[in-house]
Amino acid sequence: LYCLIHFIKSGIFTMKTSVYLILPFISVAWGCIGDGCIHDRMENRFYWISSRAKSEIASAVEQGGPSAYCQSLGLVVTSPGSTLWSRSLELLRMVEESESRFTSRSEDNSDNSDNSGGDSDGSSDAESRDPDVLWPARTIC
Repeated sequence: LYCLIHFIKSGIFTMKTSVYLILPFISVAWGCIGDGCIHDRMENRFYWISSRAKSEIASAVEQGGPSAYCQSLGLVVTSPGSTLWSRSLELLRMVEESESRFTSRSEDNSDNSDNSGGDSDGSSDAESRDPDVLWPARTIC
């Protein structure tokens, strides 16, 4: 702390220095983007799971499937049966349990509300596809 105060007072703390201090935090925040991502707080890593992909479906189809999509992002495909695979499935179960509790509460609240104005005209064909149907074998990166 003393060194930081000294840098600020002495004028050594420039814009370039502040960028170097902030850059590591930005890279962690941008580690994984999309519905298929799950963050493991215990190991501070992201997993991308093909069965959770919703917003990434069009990109994954364009790349040639989930494995090619992962590789295009610079991610390594996790081998089934590995410890990373097991950890990602454990996280997936925890996320799905919490989502199902949240969904059941919101469905209870929506039963009492007016459901008019639905989004029935839909989105693009690629976005409305089910990732489990497109890729029955789960891919984890």
